[in-house]
Amino acid sequence: RACIKAAEEFKPDLCFAQFQTHGVISAAFPRALRKMGCFSIQWSGDVRHPLPDHYMDLARYFDVTSFTNCTDVDLVRAAGYRSEFLQIGVDTDVFNTNGADQRSGVVFLGNNYGSYRFAESASRRAMVQAMAEAFPDDFKVYGTAWEGIVPAKNCGGYLHEPDSPDVLRRALIAVGWDHFFRPGFASDRLLRATACGCSVVNQYYEGIEEEHPTVYAANDIPDVVDKVRYLLSDPVHAACKGELNAANTLANHRWNNRVKQMMQWIT
Repeated sequence: RACIKAAEEFKPDLCFAQFQTHGVISAAFPRALRKMGCFSIQWSGDVRHPLPDHYMDLARYFDVTSFTNCTDVDLVRAAGYRSEFLQIGVDTDVFNTNGADQRSGVVFLGNNYGSYRFAESASRRAMVQAMAEAFPDDFKVYGTAWEGIVPAKNCGGYLHEPDSPDVLRRALIAVGWDHFFRPGFASDRLLRATACGCSVVNQYYEGIEEEHPTVYAANDIPDVVDKVRYLLSDPVHAACKGELNAANTLANHRWNNRVKQMMQWIT
């Protein structure tokens, strides 16, 4: 009711709705938007398997159902509803290179959810362990439940959101490894690291070359280690790659860019 009331007062041409929990809204919301002539989009930046029912249940009422992975887009299209890929964006007012000076070391930002909660949870854990073993003096992981998985000196602990840009601005290299391996999908941690000027080694996904031409895409855990070792051996080159990453993200991956893309969907 609050969302409908706000829309009636504001009279938007386009509504971007991110409701990632069942039961937060009902079909009454997108139906009301359609009645007032507003083009409506429901979007999720997360991946869950199987796809939660509420996305499909509401797809007939929203003009577009969008995801940051192509697998779910294809699933909704197969059911007969309009679906589009929309990559996540980054707030460059928060994540940027402002104040970045001396960079060193390698970081990974992400939680440990055990071995089996998500499709790639076990491989993420193995990647962090491999990094701590290969770079005991240069690598640090920030997030929950890593104590006892890697040595204490490699654990940075839980990182509160306001502190993560500072950690990324001090790091020379950031690594990325997601819980799902799907076309188009990468956590916003990739954008945050590139926006802050890190040289990035990220798990390969279909589309990474087009979205991030100066990020090093790794096909497996040994490849991550090899690429990080190469960057550590040439910190000037690594810093240069970080600058290119930041410029690409500022130009192409802000939410401003995503809004322009959504506006092109209006028919």
